[in-house]
Amino acid sequence: MVGCSVDPVARLQKFRDKYAIKFPFASDHDRKIGLAYGTLKGGLDSSHERDTVVIARDSTIVLAYKAVSAKGHAAKVLADVKQLRAEGRL
Repeated sequence: MVGCSVDPVARLQKFRDKYAIKFPFASDHDRKIGLAYGTLKGGLDSSHERDTVVIARDSTIVLAYKAVSAKGHAAKVLADVKQLRAEGRL
């Protein structure tokens, strides 16, 4: 799992430390990741939506959740990923 934001690295490090988040973050300051995955709210000056993209080892997108609410979302994604693994799709 990798979090992604248009914020600079220093701001992401503060956020990660404040909330004791254990996974890495990628700074998408130039918005190339957001453009590639369609997660920007608008144009090149916008931020990311709160989206989740699950990418398989072969780089294909196997699940995508758009504009999600944080509450309960992690549990839903984990259940879906476990199901895909059980089916041999991940």
